[in-house]
Amino acid sequence: MNIKTNNGKKLNIKRVGTLFLIIILLLIIFIAKSSKSPKISLNGASTIDIPLNSTYTEEGASAKYGKKDISNNIQISNNIDTSKIGKYNITYTAKYKKKSISTTRTVNVVDNEAPVLTLNGESEINIAQDSAYQDLGCYATDNYDGDITTKISIDSDIDTSELGTYTVNYTVKDSSGNESKLTRSINVVKRGSKNISTKRSSGLPVLMYHFFYDKNTGDIGKDANCMEIHDFEEQLKYLTENNYYFPTWDEVKNYVDGKSCLPEHSIVITVDDGNQTFFDLAVPIIEKYNVKVTSFVVTSWIKDNNYLKNFDSNKIIFESHSHDMHSSGSDGKGKFLTLSHDKAYSDVTTSKSFIGNSTVFCYPFGHYNDSCVQVLKDAGYNLAFTTKYGRVRPGDKPYELSRIRMSKGDSLKTFITKVS
Repeated sequence: MNIKTNNGKKLNIKRVGTLFLIIILLLIIFIAKSSKSPKISLNGASTIDIPLNSTYTEEGASAKYGKKDISNNIQISNNIDTSKIGKYNITYTAKYKKKSISTTRTVNVVDNEAPVLTLNGESEINIAQDSAYQDLGCYATDNYDGDITTKISIDSDIDTSELGTYTVNYTVKDSSGNESKLTRSINVVKRGSKNISTKRSSGLPVLMYHFFYDKNTGDIGKDANCMEIHDFEEQLKYLTENNYYFPTWDEVKNYVDGKSCLPEHSIVITVDDGNQTFFDLAVPIIEKYNVKVTSFVVTSWIKDNNYLKNFDSNKIIFESHSHDMHSSGSDGKGKFLTLSHDKAYSDVTTSKSFIGNSTVFCYPFGHYNDSCVQVLKDAGYNLAFTTKYGRVRPGDKPYELSRIRMSKGDSLKTFITKVS
């Protein structure tokens, strides 16, 4: 069929229609080609979990532009830190002919490792009937959170009036919800039984140090009260390698009162006076071997009355060696013996203000009498140490306790004999 146009020419409709279809088809092909983009696919899952501190292995991705493989064009971007728990995104981007497409993979770094619980003392303890049980506790460490001892919950129902076996349950969870449990068996036995856990006859060694020196600097130590710092380190190393237990002063008080037992390998370390060599030489060694040490300080020798309260260490415990009584009195002995009750009381309470809290006292020069004991009781002290040689045992007078003097030149063999 033909139609006549305005200029008189004839136009074939069939041809026009065919031409129009061709134009439309070309337009469709052009649009299809111009809108084509790369396609990208992940190898493996789009969300994966990997353990903390593990090595992340990249599985990669593949990409095509039409039928053409353009996987080599993929760029990968990630910020994964497997040492830190968290959610991380990996971005994969494929680019070709000024076109690009991206996709992501989610990687969750998770902690599936449970904390480690370790008992202080033995896993089975025998205590006397009708005694006051004081738990030795335990400590917890986690691969991510570190020391989480404060998160431990303790569940026990011990009736020391009834003979039998009881269980103490310890439970702790880390920040990821991983849980660990541990138990201790407590056997309540008749008084006088031979199998009470602590060998009471051997007693508790409380070591007494004073000053320190370093032979490598040419120092030789002025007297027998000076301990060479490398010898001191060797001694602490021995204690830690042989799993000695360092009880708190509350545990020592209950032990002296006969209310509870201590693990057989228990020991207390004390250092008198608060000399600068203690802070400069001994404290770094104490921190290195992670032991607890009590420093009996003459607080008038400390210029800053906040120094002890703000001292940055959880291994050093400060207790009183008096404020200003480390000198001779009118009778030539320790001043504590000749001061009035009020002056002596003022001195020991002043010492407390420097320390922040003090319940254990060390007599200057080891000198004391009944009046001194009364001053300490009135001031709220629970225990006091002399310089008498010996071990602490249940039933000892709590204000007249003995210690074991450590002297310059003590060999490791001598040290082991003193503490074993």
